[in-house]
Amino acid sequence: MHFILLGLNHETAPVALREKLAFHPSILADASIQLAKQGGLNSQIEEAVILSTCNRIEIYVAVKNVQAGIQQIKEFLSNLKKTPLENFEHHLYILEDAEVVQHLFSVASGLKSMILGEAQIQGQLKEAFESAQKFKTVGPLLSALFRNALTVGKRVRTETALSEHSASVSHAAVALVKRSFEGLSGLNILVIGMGKMSLMALKALLKGGANNVTVINRTEEKVKEVAAQFNIKFFGFERLEECLKEADVVISSTGAPHIVLSKPIVQDALIARGTRTLLIVDMAVPRDVDPEVSNIDLVKLYNIDHLKSELDSNGSKRCAEIIKTKNIIEQEMADFAAWRQSLEVTPVITDLRSFADDIQEQEVERALRRLQMELPDHDVQVVQELARRIVNKMLHQPIVRLRAEAAEGNGQSYTAAVRNLFGLSDTDPLCGETRP
Repeated sequence: MHFILLGLNHETAPVALREKLAFHPSILADASIQLAKQGGLNSQIEEAVILSTCNRIEIYVAVKNVQAGIQQIKEFLSNLKKTPLENFEHHLYILEDAEVVQHLFSVASGLKSMILGEAQIQGQLKEAFESAQKFKTVGPLLSALFRNALTVGKRVRTETALSEHSASVSHAAVALVKRSFEGLSGLNILVIGMGKMSLMALKALLKGGANNVTVINRTEEKVKEVAAQFNIKFFGFERLEECLKEADVVISSTGAPHIVLSKPIVQDALIARGTRTLLIVDMAVPRDVDPEVSNIDLVKLYNIDHLKSELDSNGSKRCAEIIKTKNIIEQEMADFAAWRQSLEVTPVITDLRSFADDIQEQEVERALRRLQMELPDHDVQVVQELARRIVNKMLHQPIVRLRAEAAEGNGQSYTAAVRNLFGLSDTDPLCGETRP
């Protein structure tokens, strides 16, 4: 069985393509099940996990045949998103086996994020894995891989300072506003949405000196507690155009699968504003703001890709922590590789034990029948325990050696030798055992 990863991220694809291929939570269940069934009876996909964030779309699978599996994933993406393959194929990165492990461990640690060391990816990975478990598209191999990735992320955040003082998209958005207006005090700032990123932006705004912030959210109940805590105004979406007329700055991140601020809405709001400029920062993927808004006079529109320069400045400050992080990844990769190699010998160990247990049971029964007297239950147990201990001692060293050789990459040849010596039939090398 092989690992494959097909993905694109903020480094390989623009936000316009990422939002087109993104998996909104509302479609993730159907998409996961459809992916698992891709190819019908000829499907190469045994297990699958879909990771979709504002900066990356990645599909992890365990497959029998690499090339056939890659083609099935490409067709799945193209069909599901109704996008010709040639429109996105050159933006994809395709990784196999050990490359997949290294990449996922790097993602979990924050090394692959737009925000170096950011902690949010840990929760996103966990949610992706739990969704796959819920939809029953994940099995023993990807379960082990993602559990180990989460362990890597936890170790990096515990044993290194990589995430300390790291920026975030929300903080970058606020920094952009500060630089554009030389401060936040006195600005009329409108925050649209009240998810994690919007809440982080709100806190950064208030900490930075903003004193006139309004929040608009589709569900007012969700924002009431936040508004009361920070003493800010809040409204439902029916007040959006009214609030736009007063705003100097708009920061939006709703998680909606469609445009929230269209060009006509913004144009209508600008009529009553005179010559005042409007700065809009769209942190969402898919985008909340129609890209055509950037063509309106007096409007400056920034999306999540525009914020990258704000985030790059901190990267060079954590070189030592990056080295520590890479060392952790190498350690965990070695452990995972050893576990995966042990899968080669697990079936033969199971078969060898079963073979020995059958002989043990048959010979004990034969011996008990040949005795001229019926033994008490205690004595029968003593005979059975004697046979069991002899078998265990005989098997101990061969099993230890099998596992050791598997860790050295020699599992296949030693497995074949054991099966030949004991006359064991060959079985599927993939078993249900998972790493503790």
